[in-house]
Amino acid sequence: MQIRFSQLKDNLARAPIPAMLVSGDEPYQQMLAADMLRSRAKELGFTERKILTVEKGFDWSELGAANNNLSLFGERTLIDLRIPTGKPGASGSKAIVTFLKGLHEDVMLLVQAPRLDRNGINSAWAKAIEKAGVVLRVWPLNEVETKSWIKQKLNSKGFSVTDEIVALIAQQVEGNLLAAMQEIEKIALISETKQLDIQAINAMLTNSSRYSLNELMDAVIKKDLSRLVRIMQSLEKEDIAPPLLLWGLTEQIRKMADASKLQSRGQVSGHIEKLVQLSHIHQQHIGTGNESQMTRPEILLQQCAWTDRVIKGRANGNPWHELLQLSIAVQISA
Repeated sequence: MQIRFSQLKDNLARAPIPAMLVSGDEPYQQMLAADMLRSRAKELGFTERKILTVEKGFDWSELGAANNNLSLFGERTLIDLRIPTGKPGASGSKAIVTFLKGLHEDVMLLVQAPRLDRNGINSAWAKAIEKAGVVLRVWPLNEVETKSWIKQKLNSKGFSVTDEIVALIAQQVEGNLLAAMQEIEKIALISETKQLDIQAINAMLTNSSRYSLNELMDAVIKKDLSRLVRIMQSLEKEDIAPPLLLWGLTEQIRKMADASKLQSRGQVSGHIEKLVQLSHIHQQHIGTGNESQMTRPEILLQQCAWTDRVIKGRANGNPWHELLQLSIAVQISA
């Protein structure tokens, strides 16, 4: 059967689970679910654990052997099968189905995989696990759920918190429950009082969000200004190469442009250096008198050219300030 994460504890307490598939893209819940099954397995006498990781060239006969070669000392065994790609292939699927058909009562199976798509969750091997035991799919929490989870964890440690404190922590970790748990543990170690205030929390927290070009472009496309600014500040602290960000923004502008019209004028093809000749000043190039004849993407490409000059030290300015202004301009136009 398929169950939710919130149902796992009761299901484990009610009866032994011979096989369980944990799938999802929320690492904390996935890790916790696996730990809960392993802990329950130990209580039931499954003291031996065998970890099998499916990598290139993995021999699926190992799975069958684990079911057949029981411990000489009569120890019950938990098979911890990890499929990093979520795709065991035809031979792997057959091996798992066969394994479950002949599953010995002294063997338990835990399968860990990333989030499976519809085909994956409806595959023969996943259905076989669902029939023999349970399939648990973990999902990232939304903003409201994340805040509720953080507040519950803090309260469980005896802290009295305001909604403002909870919101601050949620903003810092951006849905990463593992990072949130680390922050909560740190607060529990450092704080000398159970009555937390916003100033103390602000001083304790570190920014656990880790961003990339993809997150920046996502904020641009979704027109999320506050997140865009926060991501740009984080990328600057992490010393991400400005040319990489400029490339991403330039590509987004090109997608916005009418490729056929711009290519006919020779505006799209070629390296960004070719755009430098369009402008040698920052804001002034918007008011040169011919802006009414230019498309919005062309104006943004001029801004890219200027930002490129600043990054390379050929013009005065702060590269990160220019990238932020360009990001905002692209966001407005997206």
